[in-house]
Amino acid sequence: MKAASVKPVYEIPWTLETKYCHDGMPLSNGVFGALVWFQAQTVMLTINRADYWDHRGGTQWRDDCTFDHLKSLLQSGDFEGARSLYPTMMMNGKEKRPTRLAMGRCDVLLKPGVTIEAASLRLDEGEAVISCRMDGEERLIRVSIAMESPVLLLSADKEMIEGIEMKPAYSFEKVKTYFDDFGISAPKAVQLPDGEGWVQELPEDPACAVMYAQPESGIAIAAEYGETAEQAVQAALERLHDAKPLGYDGALQETRKRWRALWEQAADISLPDREIEKMYYLGIYRMLGSSMPGKIAPTLQGPWAEEYRNPPWSCDYHFNINVQECLWPAYGANLLDSLQPLFTMIDSWKPTLASNAKRFVGIDDGYMLGHSVDERGRPVGGMWTGTIDQANTSWVSQMMWQYARYAGDTDYLVTEVYPFMRKALNVFYAMMDKEGNEYSLPVSVSPEYGGSSPDGLGRNSTFFLVNVHFLCEKLLELEEKYRLDADYAQFVADVRTKLPAYTAGPRQYQEFGTKPGLELYLWEGQPLSESHRHHSHLAGIYPFDTMDLSDPEQHEIVSNSYKSWVDKGMGRWAGWSMPWASILHNRLGRADMALLSLYLLKDVYMMPSYATRHNANYSGFCQFTGGDTMQMEASIAAAAAVLEMYVQCVRGSIRVFTGLASRFKDASFSGIRAEGAFLLSGVKRDGKVSTVTVFSERDETLRMNNPFGGKAFIRRGGTLIETSERLITLELHAGETVSFENAGEYKGG
Repeated sequence: MKAASVKPVYEIPWTLETKYCHDGMPLSNGVFGALVWFQAQTVMLTINRADYWDHRGGTQWRDDCTFDHLKSLLQSGDFEGARSLYPTMMMNGKEKRPTRLAMGRCDVLLKPGVTIEAASLRLDEGEAVISCRMDGEERLIRVSIAMESPVLLLSADKEMIEGIEMKPAYSFEKVKTYFDDFGISAPKAVQLPDGEGWVQELPEDPACAVMYAQPESGIAIAAEYGETAEQAVQAALERLHDAKPLGYDGALQETRKRWRALWEQAADISLPDREIEKMYYLGIYRMLGSSMPGKIAPTLQGPWAEEYRNPPWSCDYHFNINVQECLWPAYGANLLDSLQPLFTMIDSWKPTLASNAKRFVGIDDGYMLGHSVDERGRPVGGMWTGTIDQANTSWVSQMMWQYARYAGDTDYLVTEVYPFMRKALNVFYAMMDKEGNEYSLPVSVSPEYGGSSPDGLGRNSTFFLVNVHFLCEKLLELEEKYRLDADYAQFVADVRTKLPAYTAGPRQYQEFGTKPGLELYLWEGQPLSESHRHHSHLAGIYPFDTMDLSDPEQHEIVSNSYKSWVDKGMGRWAGWSMPWASILHNRLGRADMALLSLYLLKDVYMMPSYATRHNANYSGFCQFTGGDTMQMEASIAAAAAVLEMYVQCVRGSIRVFTGLASRFKDASFSGIRAEGAFLLSGVKRDGKVSTVTVFSERDETLRMNNPFGGKAFIRRGGTLIETSERLITLELHAGETVSFENAGEYKGG
């Protein structure tokens, strides 16, 4: 259900100031990706595949790496002994981690006299368009990637092209150094009658061939695998052979249909702010490109790794915020199928997750996931404290629960989410100390605070406690509704009663004339003593939604925590900190600050392409500056922060337009999904909410805060109902549409 009044922004004009690959226009089919950029007379195509790995190396699990052993070492003060339980493989005297690999680049050299005048990205077709001038006439170069094949197609008049240069990643110094250090041979050149390419053999992974050919008009590039170099080349040639007779438009016909169908499904927004609109639509586009339904779950850079070096942090799966942010918009944007690549991957890892739990805490009914893993679920290395961060597991279960609630998928909730949550909770329970009526988590973390130092662990971290209480709350709700296992529910209730909901301590930010109070601590004895990029101690506000602000005690603690968080500032934040901060501001009623956070994200961390950096673009705002590290999660999570301006789901109720900054007097949205399998549309006009429409996909109870703040009319079928209730509650039927109208603007009829 989408309103025709909302006009989506599907064509994005592109800057011609592209200094390096990540300034380019991103293209992807969910596996094969390209960045299209330009310099002088050259169109550059940086290519990569999201499944292109060197899997060797990583953290090695020692036989004595158990929770009990770890706890004893930490309690005895032997931190180095604890850290040594997590060694990373060494190769040729250097630490070796699994990593995604750079692939390379294709440079299309234009003839003298051809000038690039403009460019744009067509989101609804997955196509980059470059407007050129030659002999006084406009000529177009169009580039796209076939949806079901690892083939990039470029359409251009042949007389525009001077030549083509293929540049494998090995031709760049940083990649060559890595290959030489870890025993990877140089690629082999391959010549074709109408093209060329290379094939890269790897020590333990399939060979990869990258080939191009020149059909009647333009270029086709394919990247394929094979067990041998010869098989990889043959596979790439077959892809090119299949695409060649179809031509550019013929080969992309189904691709355009697929992109248009996705955008027809996606929620639309309208604001009198072009920058925020672009931030939303490009964020959704990048989410689709990095987690296309039926393809591969999103890594730190998705299919858009650079050509001149292997991607930072191995371009792996970081489960302590990054993977989650890459998928946050899927719920509200009505693109739930984008979550399936992640859930499918997690499902394939279940034997590994069970083995991790068995090894670490000695139980047969648990799942345990580390924070930084490769596509096989194996720990990559790095910050070893993340390896024991069981909240990675429960955060995945939160995403699964949220999917089931937004989809209204009861079967998935009961058969998949419920057992996954149980197994996550069982590991937490095995890590608890039990003393009478009190449980505690003696070894816990607050992600990335303190890094891998002794300052990175503590007792009863709020982040761990919030995760446990999320699991308990939802497991008990499921038991009450579906009567799944009364004995286990009694166990869950016992944990919920005896384990603190969070850790609090004396407030740090003290306003003049205010009384002493409490605020959320990272763990016992550890307040937020400095600016920190990971807002983990506030996760009970979002995304876990365990803090009940209608409770006076919790409201005061959260208010004090918010003030201290603001007081510590943004000096040590990263790009991905900003969208999460925007949502936190919004959940706590600071809509103007939520908007400012997105403006800061745009100015401080975004490139001209709206891709986001980990570090700031310039100094003076924060301590992390310089470098060229692109991570896509912030650009995607920004779309989720925009959706929060329109619709929020908070502790079982829906809020509409409460997150919209005061400067926006006119705004509208269409097709935003909410918990309960509801699709919402709404209009705000002249500073007042005018209408809200709700379509229900299931038989479900709608609980929506009155969006008008006073008298409202509910139009249900042929009936008009008047209400002034603050919380509107209606039992809706599957397929039913209900509209809510501001009584002050009601014109009758």
